[in-house]
Amino acid sequence: MRVLFISLSLPPFAESQTIRSAYLIHALAQLGVEFDLITAHTVPSLTDPSLDALLPESCRVWRTDVPTYDRMVERLKQAGRRRLLYLYSNLAYRLFAPDVRRGWDKQAVALAQRVAERFPPDLLMSASGSGTAHLAAANLKRMLRRPWIADLGDPWSWVDWQHPDTWLKAIQNHWLERRTLPHADLLLWTTEATQRAYERWYGRRISSSVVIPYGYRREDFASAPVPAALPIRFAYVGAASRRARNLIPFLEALAHTPNPMPIALQIVGDASLHFQRAAHTLKLAQVSFTGRVSYADSLQYIREAGVLVLVGNKSPYQVPGKTFLYLASGRPILYLSQMPHADDPTHQLLRAFEGVAVVPNEAQAIREWLAALNEAQFRAWEAEAHARYAAPSLAPYEVHSLGRHLYDSLKHIVERTGCSD
Repeated sequence: MRVLFISLSLPPFAESQTIRSAYLIHALAQLGVEFDLITAHTVPSLTDPSLDALLPESCRVWRTDVPTYDRMVERLKQAGRRRLLYLYSNLAYRLFAPDVRRGWDKQAVALAQRVAERFPPDLLMSASGSGTAHLAAANLKRMLRRPWIADLGDPWSWVDWQHPDTWLKAIQNHWLERRTLPHADLLLWTTEATQRAYERWYGRRISSSVVIPYGYRREDFASAPVPAALPIRFAYVGAASRRARNLIPFLEALAHTPNPMPIALQIVGDASLHFQRAAHTLKLAQVSFTGRVSYADSLQYIREAGVLVLVGNKSPYQVPGKTFLYLASGRPILYLSQMPHADDPTHQLLRAFEGVAVVPNEAQAIREWLAALNEAQFRAWEAEAHARYAAPSLAPYEVHSLGRHLYDSLKHIVERTGCSD
């Protein structure tokens, strides 16, 4: 089976969807699927070379020029035009549809046509982050007459409806979504909540869909965890902002709790400057910030943490990708929830596993929880989490298990459409 895969979120472009796509590509390649990857060159500031190792050597990677938005941002950075950069990036985020990299679909289609002439595909696949990949794939389906699988992962237009300042982009994306998704032969989602919502919304206008969670690689957690040393290091790993995953309640709780056990907090990755200012104002000497780190380094921070801090989404359709890495690590997880548990897919996932504490993301609730945590309670919690490391209930989320599930769906589509060469 040969797949022509279109996405801007492929190594070395550094974002969560890149990791998801690379996981699935590697798992499918081990089952004999051949890939031609259509993506773009990336400016150095947006790359993570450690991601390249996630792709199998058998993949052929084809790249267009750097997208216009990225080129413009890089020029403004190099010219020191900070105010203009701020204005341009914020306007683009709020107005450009499907996203800031609009227009790249034309470059992708032109390159994909040339690649398809040399290596005719059995299937087309497209993957977010940027919705431009789905626009390109929809056009290619008409041109190449091949079935198309779209991995949206998270919702498309609904993300923009969540914020009052992106309503104009949401209107445009809703129109693009309605014009595009009905042409896909299969949709991939990361949660059943998203799948159900789209099936209710679109009904029979869209094709069948399957849920393929983000998952984890067992090889990234090859060694069982060892007991954490004092002070216990709490680690938040990943991007964080006041708008989406606010860490200020945790910082405030840490500053005002006489904890019976020495602890420290490490915030790993891109984090809002507001958090650093808050830590300084609260005089939290035990809080450190790493700034952006590579994928490989982020895994090391997860493996070495005493407690992993996870802030939930405010959307009822998404599960943070690092949730699966946290679970696979065998480390205790402190889940700071931001919505009712009955509507929260992350909480519904986590409640099936040991070693997880759930606290509302509110300073008072976190303060009370921290005040009650002594070393004896922590060691019991830690032992529960260590037992989770080898739990059979984790196996369905390992990428090779997910890959076999996806492979069966792809094979069914190829056989149904009779497109295999």
